[in-house]
Amino acid sequence: MVILKKNILNNFLNFKIIDLNLIILLLFIHLIVFYLLKNNNLMILLSIYLNNFIKNSINLNSRNIIFFFSLVLFNIILFSNFIDLFPNNLIKNFLNLKQIEIVPTSNINITFCFSIISFLIIIMLTHKKIGFKKYIYSFFIYPINTEYLYLFNFIIESISYIMKPISLSLRLFGNIFSSEIIFNIINNMNVFINSFLNLIWGIFHFIILPLQSFIFITLVIIYVSQTLNH
Repeated sequence: MVILKKNILNNFLNFKIIDLNLIILLLFIHLIVFYLLKNNNLMILLSIYLNNFIKNSINLNSRNIIFFFSLVLFNIILFSNFIDLFPNNLIKNFLNLKQIEIVPTSNINITFCFSIISFLIIIMLTHKKIGFKKYIYSFFIYPINTEYLYLFNFIIESISYIMKPISLSLRLFGNIFSSEIIFNIINNMNVFINSFLNLIWGIFHFIILPLQSFIFITLVIIYVSQTLNH
């Protein structure tokens, strides 16, 4: 029994270390890609969009950190998603890595890390603006500012707040993971249908990948705006 517990603990720790190393690697690769593409027109357009969106949604004191964080997060998620365009099944079979997910965003632990980090940034900015006590107090007075409904407000707001990072991570994970399932289903068909459907779904999938990155950071900015203006 003791040996079993030690094995479970070791597996858990090793799994988390792999996830942590993967996030650090993605951040390092992002910095390289961002440096290479900093003069690219798409990066300029994205920067202009984020700057205008943040300017219209968030107060002046928090704009710079949200802008940089959104830009970094967008590129990390985008690069993670684009790994799905490589022949991952071939790579996994060749390297005998059948138990490892090559695409980071098809691992729910990675998507949860993205959403949790985003909400830690939100908490930090809220604490900086209004203080921790006022922030907790807001859970009791919204959406109905009546002393008889303080407990009701706290329950509703707490559930709503907890569900935001969960839904944010599950949305990203679900879209990428479901696309992989569809590719696996297509690969079990005959050669002609396989080639045709892989081409059609591949084009559609190529559009989905950057769209998911865009949706993720847009929702993060909206959540920041809602929390700071709450």
